[in-house]
Amino acid sequence: MKTVSCIDIETTTESIYSIKILSNNAEQIQQEIERKTRSSNIYQDKPIIIDIHDKNFQANDLAVLVEILAQNELIAIGVRTSKQELIDFVKFSGLAIFSNSSTVKELNNSDEVISEKIKLPPKLNKDIAFRAPNIIAKKVNSDSQVYAKGCDLVLLNIAKIDSEVMSDGSISAYKEVRGKVFAGISGDTKSTIFIHSFKAQLISIAGVFKKFEVVPDKLFAQPVMIDLFEGKLRFTII
Repeated sequence: MKTVSCIDIETTTESIYSIKILSNNAEQIQQEIERKTRSSNIYQDKPIIIDIHDKNFQANDLAVLVEILAQNELIAIGVRTSKQELIDFVKFSGLAIFSNSSTVKELNNSDEVISEKIKLPPKLNKDIAFRAPNIIAKKVNSDSQVYAKGCDLVLLNIAKIDSEVMSDGSISAYKEVRGKVFAGISGDTKSTIFIHSFKAQLISIAGVFKKFEVVPDKLFAQPVMIDLFEGKLRFTII
């Protein structure tokens, strides 16, 4: 019986932009991105390559940047970097790694951009629904609760012991977390948790949880990514 293909992969020419990162100051980056996107809508819903030039830029900085871009309706599709820590994080996140030879339009202060284009798959990200994350800049105090309903959660400050942070999607915490963390609470098994300094009391994804009376030495104060693998929580130091 002859097999009939149900897909067809081809290349086309589409314009993409790159954003050159010269600092790891998340607050300043967020302000500048918001200013540029407010002044012009030409970047809205456009694919973006993150071009990292700051040698101090780390994986947690990159995760924050991806969330900031999504919040401003910019679609991160990949990263240009030679730093191995960032390359490992990019691969884990499902983004693409771009070499320094690629030529793309640059997101800059004017509307005059480089005219070269790069080949991309057709209709890149056209059918993907991006949800702006709930970004919490203040500390989450003991006995306090934060819930990101219908979206991801980003914590830019510490979460103290006996605090609870919850999200229907993924959770990214870029400071110390000592409380309880619940991701995918509506049943999303693809949700992930990233904690820059792991000291959590409890971790849960889609109802699968692990309680820590004492955090193991190999995880304590480490940057840790947690996801579900074969129905069990998987802890990866990054």
